[in-house]
Amino acid sequence: MLLKNRLFLFVLLLAVSPLQAQNTPQSPNETPYSVVFNHLYYLQRDSYQPNSAARSFNMRTEDAIPYAIKLKQVLDARGMYIDINRLPESNVYFDTISGSAIYFLDRDEPAIYVERVGNRWFYSRTTIAALPTLYEDSFPFGGKVATLFQAPQWQKQLFNIEIWKWLGLFLAFLCAVVVYYLVRWISNKAIYPFVKRRFGVSEGVRKSVKRLARLIGLWIGLRSFIFLLPAFQLPPLTNAMVLKGLGVLHIFFLVFIVNQVINVLFFNLRKVAERTENTLDDQLLPVLKRLASILVWSVGIIYILNFLDVNVTALLAGISIGGLAIALAAQDTVKNFFGSIMIFLDKPFQIGDWIHFGSVDGVVEEVGIRSTRIRTFANSITYVPNGMLADQVVDNMGLRVYRRFKTDIGITYDTPPATIDLFVKGIKQIILQHPTSRKDYFEVHLNSFGASSLNILLYTFFEAPNWTAELRGRHEMMYAILVLADDLGVRFAFPTQTLHIEEFPGKGNTTPTARDVDENSQALENSLKRISAYFQEKAGTNAAEGEKFKPLGGE
Repeated sequence: MLLKNRLFLFVLLLAVSPLQAQNTPQSPNETPYSVVFNHLYYLQRDSYQPNSAARSFNMRTEDAIPYAIKLKQVLDARGMYIDINRLPESNVYFDTISGSAIYFLDRDEPAIYVERVGNRWFYSRTTIAALPTLYEDSFPFGGKVATLFQAPQWQKQLFNIEIWKWLGLFLAFLCAVVVYYLVRWISNKAIYPFVKRRFGVSEGVRKSVKRLARLIGLWIGLRSFIFLLPAFQLPPLTNAMVLKGLGVLHIFFLVFIVNQVINVLFFNLRKVAERTENTLDDQLLPVLKRLASILVWSVGIIYILNFLDVNVTALLAGISIGGLAIALAAQDTVKNFFGSIMIFLDKPFQIGDWIHFGSVDGVVEEVGIRSTRIRTFANSITYVPNGMLADQVVDNMGLRVYRRFKTDIGITYDTPPATIDLFVKGIKQIILQHPTSRKDYFEVHLNSFGASSLNILLYTFFEAPNWTAELRGRHEMMYAILVLADDLGVRFAFPTQTLHIEEFPGKGNTTPTARDVDENSQALENSLKRISAYFQEKAGTNAAEGEKFKPLGGE
């Protein structure tokens, strides 16, 4: 029975010994794995042997012990959690970038790496030289905070963390809160007067400044907490997770701050756009603001992924290839996007302009990223892709300063020449007296002999901002011409067939006789006085009524 028990213990020892060999460093300087594992293993709480950890340094043991302890504290304070299973286990390892026999524990910390000396591996001389500076940066208040809490009651643990560390974290949090309120107050007092002088006072600006001051306070308060955190020397894995989380939050606050600064700047740009006559600027600003926010968030997300050790280069390369495939599959969408950019840059029209191109005729209501919305004169909405609109010949009727009025006035052939001459002169005086007609360029002439009329060409322009004003001007001028014709006895011709009999028995000659010249001149003078009074009355009525409805386009 005793022999069987001894045999069982011998077999059990043989089974356990390989596990012990895997968890205990045997040859500390053969590979990068053995150097780092030896250093970290012998500085753990359950296997604390500084003399053994010092063998990872190429120097005397008594000199290497302080360096080994400080390097371990720096790694823990900076949240550099080392995954032992990913360390190279080859003696002939070479760095893929530099080609040297070195291995970096973390690419973000190039001063900490191991190197091969002869046929053995040690922490590099660069690491040893940089260690005092790294230690001071990691522990700005020194690493002696733990010595103040050596009493047993402070060493009790809660969730695997000592009580004094929880107290330190609470005090650091209170300090961060004080910093937050102080920085927010200072930022608000410093930023608001500058923004007030630059952008003026408005509720939107005031809210944006308060939000910006709050974000700056949160960001600096978080930075102060991160600054104090290494002094408490949390467990390596816990410290790494906390620092990663706070680092991501820190980048988020930066993105929010930049985004809020963009909002404040666009308040000023909006005021500048309001002072310009081009309404397309008002449509462009929200698009630019949205694009700026997308750009800021895109850069922020890239920084966050890089901070989380994601291979951003490979990710961007994949996105680029995918973006190219999407662009090829959505050529029309890309074309419309660049078409909208060309519209915003060239500004061929603005909001409210009446434009005409192809079969589309209407008033521009909105210019978007993909399409332009046009209100037709049938009161329907037409969405025109910007890519097609950028390639079209656009006739911007809304940019006209004057609107043309061209017509032929047909009078009967039996109108006496003197009366025709007075009629033409009267029409010219009507144009000169009309309040909105162009006075420096117009044409009124007896122009042609028609099939059933003598044609007088009327060619003039109205200063009309919209179709309603143009129609009003036409109405007033045509009404004045009718009054003039009635006063002068001028008859308008129309296409008819007339049987003309010179004389009827007992009635004599039926052809109308010409008026006396003096009589016609007096009639012209009286007619122009009536027309002048009419124009004055209409001008007062138009000014009193104003625009009671939104004018349509049209021609």
